[in-house]
Amino acid sequence: MLDWVRSDARHALRGLARRPGFTAAALLTLGLGIGANSTVFSLVNAVLLRPLPLGEHGERVVTLHSTHKTQPEDWEDSTLSYDDLEDVRVASKSLEDVAGYVDRSFTMLAGGEAERLRGGSVMPNLFPLLGLHPALGRHFREEEGQDFGHEPVVLLSHRLFERRFGSDPSILGKSVVLNGRALTVIGVMPVGIRFPQRDELWVPYRPSSEPERRPGRTERNVAGFGLLRPGTTMDQAQGELELIAARLAEQYPDTNRGWGLRTMSFRDSVVDRGMRIVSLTLLGAVAAVLLIGCANLANLILARGVARQRELAVRSALGASRHRLVGQMLGETVVLCAMGGVLGLVLGMWGSELMVASWPEELPYWVQTDLDWRVVAFTAGVATLAALVSGLLPAFRSSRPDLVSDLRDGARTSAGPGHQRLQSALVVGQIALSLALLAGANLMVRSFLRLQEAPSGFVEEALLSLRFYIAGDAYDRPQARAELLRTLEERLQAVPGIAKAAATSSIPTDDGGHPVRLAIDGRPVPAGEEPGAILIVASPSLFETLGASLVEGRTFAAAEHASPRADVAVVNQRLARRFFPEGALGRRIGFVDGSTTHWLRIVGIAPDLQYEEFGEDTAQSRFNVFIPYARRPYRTMALFVRTRTTPRAQADAVRRVFREVDPGLATWDVRSMEEVRAYTTFEQRFFGKLMGAFAGQALLLACLGVYGVLAYGVSRRTHEIGVRLALGARPLDVIRLVVRQGARMAAAGVASGLLLAVALGRLIQGILFGVSFWEPLPLFATAALLAGVVLLASFLPARRAAAVDPMAALRAE
Repeated sequence: MLDWVRSDARHALRGLARRPGFTAAALLTLGLGIGANSTVFSLVNAVLLRPLPLGEHGERVVTLHSTHKTQPEDWEDSTLSYDDLEDVRVASKSLEDVAGYVDRSFTMLAGGEAERLRGGSVMPNLFPLLGLHPALGRHFREEEGQDFGHEPVVLLSHRLFERRFGSDPSILGKSVVLNGRALTVIGVMPVGIRFPQRDELWVPYRPSSEPERRPGRTERNVAGFGLLRPGTTMDQAQGELELIAARLAEQYPDTNRGWGLRTMSFRDSVVDRGMRIVSLTLLGAVAAVLLIGCANLANLILARGVARQRELAVRSALGASRHRLVGQMLGETVVLCAMGGVLGLVLGMWGSELMVASWPEELPYWVQTDLDWRVVAFTAGVATLAALVSGLLPAFRSSRPDLVSDLRDGARTSAGPGHQRLQSALVVGQIALSLALLAGANLMVRSFLRLQEAPSGFVEEALLSLRFYIAGDAYDRPQARAELLRTLEERLQAVPGIAKAAATSSIPTDDGGHPVRLAIDGRPVPAGEEPGAILIVASPSLFETLGASLVEGRTFAAAEHASPRADVAVVNQRLARRFFPEGALGRRIGFVDGSTTHWLRIVGIAPDLQYEEFGEDTAQSRFNVFIPYARRPYRTMALFVRTRTTPRAQADAVRRVFREVDPGLATWDVRSMEEVRAYTTFEQRFFGKLMGAFAGQALLLACLGVYGVLAYGVSRRTHEIGVRLALGARPLDVIRLVVRQGARMAAAGVASGLLLAVALGRLIQGILFGVSFWEPLPLFATAALLAGVVLLASFLPARRAAAVDPMAALRAE
């Protein structure tokens, strides 16, 4: 048996060496197809399959979320109040432990310039819950947990340990200055760990027991994590959380009525449904491209099998069994696909690196696209499947020679009806798959174009945005922060080339704002039934800077901007029309905080601005409430600059003003609004380009398949065509004969492809923006385009057939 395998392999290598053109074309087709599959599978593997780097507890880690009717059912970003999380920790029997995390920004001075570091405040038991242990030093102790800004100790990521401290272990026990305060370094986390996404450091969190400093149950800012007990299912944990949520709603009706609790696996919470759909769709797309390539290769092998009919008949007559003939025919394909698999793996590694390099921001630490055994096994499996798909059926078809006719002296080899039907069926499948991919790419590209054209409600041109963090004890008072913002705006507006500047808490088209529950004056509703809205802190010049003039009323006065007791608000048009159809100016709205309602008087109506990313609107994000800064004096803020020149040209000047005002102010995400839109729509653009590239590759391969089958048919029918022409047939008749065959294949392929296209459209409908999967005109236009290209591919061999010299064809016979 082993000798037969060696013999077949040597025979295959010699055969491939004798046909370098065929070998190169086949290898390129297979290498590109397998490489594309390997690249996309690397993404799917990193996002959906690879074990999460969560220590020894791995897949038992779950996330905990609050739910409300104003939030989408699958919204994974919703957080809990600290007290609710503590109640779950005490009451839950299905969760072994529960811990929380709060996203933070930290500022570290280096070389006279502030650097913003991503970090988090974590409950001291969080890392033990995750099964993560410091590579150096120790965990936090329970007694070290403190309010924000009062933490005594810090844990560093290994990356920060290397980058800022030169991997010097003597940093343990020493102090580092963060946000203007000295913290003692107690440990360094293992290499690669930057939980939950890209953090550089962590501090211990435990709210104060003092009533005036303790967060209320309405302050839902803690991301919850739990550890399932061994043998406990997600359904059991969810059922228990529902009972706990019901009890909390009954016990604390002012804050918890209408709120529920939900648990998800860590992977489900960080990989949303849209990302799953896109990943699996792309994997299906590259699989379709590979199948089309395999169909082309199968047609080539079928054609070669016809040419080798006499050789195979001789082997059979000399005693070769059918399985030996199949082995010899399949051996060449197996060797080709093995070589294509190696080439595809190399191309897949390069493709993964290019994909990561093209991403607009650093990927989360748990997304690891480097080569592992799953990628290797998948690539080997794809290469094996390619060998079976492209070689097995042709080998069986060619291994049944007709000894009488094939050995007859002078007999011509020709493809029988079975071969022709098989070749035509393969081409029909190529056309169908190509149409489905073209239709899917068309949907994704049109969706991206709609995203680009969607109105944001303000003038995006000549507008620069950035984020900054107000650190240090000097800004503990809200009035001090408000004064800082006023100073920044004045200094920036004095810079040549800058027309206006304004501070705010959220960047439109990128941030959702802070969710709140609204009370409407004169319209009482039961607790828990209040409508939701998003809260945006704004300086008085925000609307002028954005180029979004108020529809009615006025903006905030300077005194209101700096007063924590200011009772004024600006609302957007949607909110005003929904709750105050008779007129909103002078009416009151309130923020519900437990049993307390903070009433505000509406002094202005703003146009509707797009605050969520396009396509991610929720019931509450459609209602916007703007308040003066000192009313909610956040330390993490954003700033807009309206420029008279190109926004990017003013970026250095803006940073310089920040350094001059306070060197401790860290800035980041300095982008023009065109760049913000490009950043927030990057995934749609990136995946749309990939889908378009795969669809184009499929179309090219399908056209080559049509051309190859018809051209081969013409070459085998030269005698017949010569006879037709000699008997009086016109060249146009011959062209019609050949093109008609191509048209039949095109019609069958387009009909099948339309069904596949509709199915694919329904699958990706959830990730499309402003586009329906069922729009007949674009779909049928795509089908007509494909049919036209296929007919063009049919015309080329038809022209060659019409040019046959009848006398030369007859003399050759």
